[in-house]
Formats: sequence, structure tokens, C-alpha cells
Amino acid sequence: MRKGRWRRSLLCGTLAALMSFGACAKEDDAKTTAAASAEATTSAEATTEQTTAPETSVAVTTEAPATEATTEAPTTAPTTAAPTTMAEEKTTEAEMDFYDKMIADSFIQTGNTARMKKVMEKAKNGEDVTIAYIGGSITEGALATSQPKTYARLSYQYFADNYGTGENVHFLNAGFSGTPSTLGIIRYDRDMLTSGYTTPVTYPDIIFIEFAVNDGDDPTFGECYESMIRQALNAPNEPVVVLLFAVFESEFNLQERLMPLGKHYDLPMISIKNAVIPQIHAGNITNREFFARDGYHPMDYGHQIMSDCITYYFDRVAEAETDASYTMPQDTVIGNSFENMTMIDTTINDPAIVINPGSFTQKDKTSGVFQFESKREKLGDNWMHAKDGGSESFTMSLNCKSLIMAYKRSSAKDLAGAVEVLVDGEPVKPLISPSFNQKANVARVESFSPGGWNNPWLAIILDEETAADHTIEVRMAEGDAEKEFTIFAFGYTK
Repeated sequence: MRKGRWRRSLLCGTLAALMSFGACAKEDDAKTTAAASAEATTSAEATTEQTTAPETSVAVTTEAPATEATTEAPTTAPTTAAPTTMAEEKTTEAEMDFYDKMIADSFIQTGNTARMKKVMEKAKNGEDVTIAYIGGSITEGALATSQPKTYARLSYQYFADNYGTGENVHFLNAGFSGTPSTLGIIRYDRDMLTSGYTTPVTYPDIIFIEFAVNDGDDPTFGECYESMIRQALNAPNEPVVVLLFAVFESEFNLQERLMPLGKHYDLPMISIKNAVIPQIHAGNITNREFFARDGYHPMDYGHQIMSDCITYYFDRVAEAETDASYTMPQDTVIGNSFENMTMIDTTINDPAIVINPGSFTQKDKTSGVFQFESKREKLGDNWMHAKDGGSESFTMSLNCKSLIMAYKRSSAKDLAGAVEVLVDGEPVKPLISPSFNQKANVARVESFSPGGWNNPWLAIILDEETAADHTIEVRMAEGDAEKEFTIFAFGYTK
């Protein structure tokens, strides 16, 4: 049964590839120029301030929506014959076996099966089950032609159809373009525990974490990622946590950094890099069949491959024996300073946190909305200092041991200002990640970046062993009082 499903996936991918090549061949110069411009914007964050490897913050922004992809991969088959492609020629059983091998090669380990077996039993019995996905733009669905074509929706649908009873399996996508796990841990409770901002809180039963191509921008070098793993595993409903390692066309990802965490916590791990890159080298698929021209995001066929890798894991678990009950290790590999982080934005209603916005009184609407959920703003509840806003500092008093600030980066050089941060009246140098695999403490937090596209960036303000009462001050840097600066949100732990 499995082999037949992989065959169908290959045929779907072949059609997508055929239509993509056909559309590209017929594009006039104007369309070509427009598409190139859109893709340059889409991948701008993937080349920002990076000297040794591709930028790992990739996204489709409100300035560059993913709709351009529809010209490359129409959703309806052409009525006339299309040129023969490499994928179309692989029609014999022996030649098509590469697809089965590709999918199987993505599988690293099932991890402990006890929790997944329990979830599968719940679904089979008609109980409510929620599958949630958190990651960057690949998870959000960048360059897929529609939500049903995304790897997240496809793999969810397969589980619902094959392990549920109909309407009892629910879908939650918290992918956020251009962001690392540092922002993921800040917004984890908001975006992963409320099923689209509904109440009461819904804890996901299966959680996919996909930050292997975004976490080059993580100033904590994996500590936020491990903190997220632990926070997810410690949920009261004992969910399954699956680590998914996406890949760029350059063959870059961070799975070598992240796999030790999967081993330590005995978690399922799936590597798209292990699946796709060897088959590209072998000539069985091409880069353009999997990746968009930007070199970062999968097209529809790529999303289908990613989904098949996940459903292969589902089926492996279904066929495996049930392990003993899962016990989470108490020790860490990198650290867990940011576990159980709480998000602070203008909606916060906690009398223990006292905020005076000062001259940061405006709302910045440039963070956009989630790609396939247009009613959900990403970081709209923020504090913005306008260019004519004055010079009064933003202040916040709270008890915490760690504190992260998410702020906007912009390429508007004449408008984007800088701030200084003080803790308990003393200037501090927040820790940021200015470029891949580097980190630095800076006295001025700059919102200007040549490749900025109104995307969030992160600064670690506090990271202490114990919690204490602190007063945080954010003030416009000298000479920048007539420029803009947006504080998207904070995250803190006690």
C-alpha cells in the first residue's frame, strides 16, 4: 500500500514540474521581470548580513506575497502535451524505486513510540486530536500555490484520513516566515496552545518543530530550540514532539547541531536533507522540481515530498511495537534558560508587569498576517516610536530571570532608528545575532538593516540564574529621536 502512495505522489510532482516548465517557457519578458522581482523580495531575508552561509530567515512577507508561485505551478493540468521531463521518464518499476528510497532515507528514528501510539489510539476511537506545526516560512507555506498543497496540511490530512474517524483530527499551523526558534519560544503559548485564539486552551497532541534552516539567526545557539522541546514535552497532555529538518538548495541546514537533542530526548526525527539532496546528486530529481527559483522554499512537488516523509514516519510508528512509557530526561544538552517563556505585548493584562510606553505609543502594522489565515496578525500588538513621537523612554518593571526583545528591522535607512537599553538604570549591551554563526553584544540596537523587510529580530536583554525585580528602559539612541523604532514584543521567564 505504501509503495502505491509514493507512486501517486511522484505523478503529482511530475504534473507540477511539467506545468512549471510549460509556464516558464511561455512567460513574456514582463512576467519574467515581475517574477524575478517578487522572488528577490521573498528571499531577501535569506541573504541578509551573512558572510559564510545562506541567511536562515526566509519568508513571504506582506510586501511579497507567495501568489507569484501560481504562475509556475498551476493547479489544473494543461490540456495540451507538455515537454517531456526527467521525472516523467521514470515510469518503470525499477526507475521509480528512487522515490521510495528518497522517502525512506528521510527517516532518522521513531524515537519512543509510547506517546504516538497513544495519540493514534485516541484518533481511532474518535477522540479529539490536534496536530500542530511551528517553524519558519516553509512551515507557513511560502510558495505553495494553496494551503492544501503545503506539507503541513498534506501530512495532517493523511493522518486525519488514515488514523482518525473524520472530523476529530484538528489542524494548527504556527509557521512564521523569517523567524528562528528564539521568536518561536516567545510566541509559543500564544500560537500553539489556543487553536486560532480560541478558549479554553487546547494542547496539541502532535507537535512538529521545523527550525533547521532558520536557526542560524538564533542568538542562543540552540538553547531556545531545546527550551521549546522541553516546554512542549512537559505539557499536561503528554504530546508527541517531532523534529523536522528542512533544507535549502545550497544543502544548508542545522541538523548536525539539532540531532543530538533528538537523540537525548528520544524524539522522532525526519530529515528532508537526507531524502532530497542525494537524489538531486543522482539526477533523479532536479533542484527546480523541488525548490523554487529563490533556492530556499519548496514548490508544490517539494511540499508533497516533505509530506510523504512525514506520513512514512506515521506508518512506521503504526507498524512498530509500543515502547515503555516515555520519561523525559531532566538534564539538558545545550540548556533550558528560556523554557516556559511568556509573551508580553500591548495585550498583556498582568498587574505584576507595569509598563509606561513613553513615546512608543503608535501601532506598527507592517508585520503582516499569517499567509493562509488573513485575519491573524503576526505581531500587530506592538509599541512603535514614530518619527515625530518625542523622546520619552519606554519603561517596564517586572520580576524575571531572562528577557528577550523582538524588534523590527527595516531597510528604510532614513527612518529606521536605534535604541539603547538600560536595566535598573545601567546601560547594557544586549546579545544579538548579526550574521550567521556569530553573536555580539551591542550598545546600540539598530533597526536599520540593508536587507530588512520589516521582519522581527531578537535581542537577549537578560539571562540570569535566578529571578529578580528589574526595571527595563528602552530609549531612542542619541541623534535618533526623530526616527522610528518598533518593539514587536518581549518574552520573559521567571
